[in-house]
Amino acid sequence: MATTFRTSLLGGPGEKLEVRDVQSTQPALGQILVRNHAVALQPLDAKMLVAGYGPAASLKHPAVLGTSGAGVVEAVGEGVAGIEVGDKVVFDTKAYVEPAENRLQGTWQQLVICDARTTAKIGDTAFDQAVLINFPLQTAVAALHVFLGMGVPGSGKEEEKVLIWGAGGAVGSYAVQYAKSVGYTVVVTASPRDIERQKRLGATAVVDYKSTDVIEQLRQQGPFKYLFTASGDASSQQALAALLPDGGKFASVLPAGTDLPANVEIVYAAFSQAAQKDEHSDWRAWWYEQYLPKVLANNLVETVKFTKVEGGLASLQQANQDVFDGKVRGKLVINPQE
Repeated sequence: MATTFRTSLLGGPGEKLEVRDVQSTQPALGQILVRNHAVALQPLDAKMLVAGYGPAASLKHPAVLGTSGAGVVEAVGEGVAGIEVGDKVVFDTKAYVEPAENRLQGTWQQLVICDARTTAKIGDTAFDQAVLINFPLQTAVAALHVFLGMGVPGSGKEEEKVLIWGAGGAVGSYAVQYAKSVGYTVVVTASPRDIERQKRLGATAVVDYKSTDVIEQLRQQGPFKYLFTASGDASSQQALAALLPDGGKFASVLPAGTDLPANVEIVYAAFSQAAQKDEHSDWRAWWYEQYLPKVLANNLVETVKFTKVEGGLASLQQANQDVFDGKVRGKLVINPQE
């Protein structure tokens, strides 16, 4: 195993990334070392890099961004069962929740240490596909299942409805597919050009989020048992609150960006980091040992479109700028080994 590897370091908020060589290390008790072959750039990471956004992470600079990856296991620490050197895996890390672990567990680098409990074998699934599915699907399912209380696939009732606002993006698309798999009738807001795809994913009704009467159209579709804004912007939060005249709650991928009625609760958390917390240990075990491997092995979800960016770690700065500026449709994937 190589004694050095390349990493991409962020010296401080607003600074440019620096790619440098660092010394490799060995996994500790319960950990594995993965040679990272794929990272998918997330809007959260782009906001952290370009705009210094901080609410979803606890960092001590210099830091390594990224919390998810896919690759090949190079070493296994003591106490790890079921994972061996050479296994292809997709994984998540504590890079944003434990500052002391960030430099080892940030995924914008070639070798990554991670907890074996937040790792899933991917078999013949391509690295790109595994990492494209894991992070946004986990965000969507954690929001709906862990934080709003939606059940597991097959446990819902078709006569009850779920509203997904902003279903066009990766998180929204996966939220639609999960809610449908649970058994609910799914109503979404999306662009008119996305109607066919949304119905293929499981939506019964698609409402144009730019319509002047979007709230009234949604009222006619409701009431809704679960409401989730996958865009998280203030206008979506206002709209969902308006659909809860008697009070209630909805989940959002962003914190409250507007004043809401006293009887309406916005449920916001770093949904993608839920599995890193021991209070969600049952959810973590279900996700990595049962649900995610089944999704990958059986192609249970339709992945979003993506573009492979050449240049490895050196391309991260510009690629994230493009994501931040809204120049990218679908996802961008980078191979740190290039």
